[in-house]
Amino acid sequence: MAKVSTCLWCWISVVVLAAGSLGQAAAREEQRLPLSAYRIYRGEMHAHTVNTWSHGGHRVKDGSGALRADWDQENYRNFQGPPPQYFERAKAKGFDFFVVSDHTQEKPFQPVEARNEAWRAALTAAEKYTDKTFVAIAGFEFSRNAPFDKDKTGTGHINGIGAAEYVNAEFTNIPQFYEWLQRAVPAPGGGCVVASFNHPGPTQYQDWAYLEPGIAEVITMFELRTVYRGAPRWGAYVRALNEGWKLSPISVTDSHGYWHLDNIPPLTYVLAPELTKAALTRAMRQRRTYTSWAGERKTRVDLKYSVNGCVMGSTLDRPTQLAFRVEVATPKDDAGQRVRRIQVVRNHPTDPDGTQVAAEARFDGDAHEIVWTPTIEDSTGKWFLLRIHHASDMKDGVFNEHGSTYSAPVWTGR
Repeated sequence: MAKVSTCLWCWISVVVLAAGSLGQAAAREEQRLPLSAYRIYRGEMHAHTVNTWSHGGHRVKDGSGALRADWDQENYRNFQGPPPQYFERAKAKGFDFFVVSDHTQEKPFQPVEARNEAWRAALTAAEKYTDKTFVAIAGFEFSRNAPFDKDKTGTGHINGIGAAEYVNAEFTNIPQFYEWLQRAVPAPGGGCVVASFNHPGPTQYQDWAYLEPGIAEVITMFELRTVYRGAPRWGAYVRALNEGWKLSPISVTDSHGYWHLDNIPPLTYVLAPELTKAALTRAMRQRRTYTSWAGERKTRVDLKYSVNGCVMGSTLDRPTQLAFRVEVATPKDDAGQRVRRIQVVRNHPTDPDGTQVAAEARFDGDAHEIVWTPTIEDSTGKWFLLRIHHASDMKDGVFNEHGSTYSAPVWTGR
């Protein structure tokens, strides 16, 4: 029987503790809870409102930047609207949580200050629409599109989630933003500040530079898939992991209008003990997320797994034996979502941009609940995650390249 290793736990800042997050000892206990203690919540992590005023559903799609002829403040519900309307629609659609994340260089957010009217309205709406059945979160998108003159700090977009204030990327470079994130104070209503890399390219953010322990505990998520851009960013994700970033996958719509909210179900899943802002943002900080775009069929895929008793997203104490417990459930009435293959994928031992399949199982029949408990002997792997192919990921008996469900990794501590 595999020896259960002790999980290594992240240092949690005084700011986060003051915001109502768990203390270090309690966090250790939470991440070692039995899988049955976690509930699975689904939501959207990246959506724009009318506060991203320069483009979106309220503009004519001819490149002119003109407002739609039938746009007015009474007609916004047809195309695009402010944060309260997004939260209201998401709640009515059955989302468990929803994050709005407008570009902060947009006109409504000028001047950049905590008392800015548009920013305060977003924070107020998030508090108003959060209750026992739904969590609304105000975030922003740090959109670094071009470096300053002679500034070689890189480009890229990053979502800041749950902060009391915001930053304009036109006046802040990436390392400065990383410093800001580490000292950012959480918004009212509980929870902590967390961040995600948005639609990254393989060498984004100055090729994943400026990594240090403090920022690695704030930027904990990676947009593996954006609906309108098709295939997942698997190569970029692997490179980021192999560069040392500890990131769990999410999928988003990056919507600029109501169409995605009205037609695409939530594709990001979070494991948390309860549906509160504090519990959700804490789970995001602890990398307890996974993504499944199998859910675009209007169904859901429930996934939980642990290694040596530590839930997905954990860091272990350099074990040489990894005892997995994988639990997957798909809807009884959707045969297209039946699990057909589960792979345990790890970093490649020699290729810095590659991966290796450490274990694999195939499944036939019509079982909608799968439990798989492999044990892997491995003394060199740095991270392991799950990739799942469903029946809908097969054609003529051949699996497609990516499957459609990806878990957060577990890191070995090496």
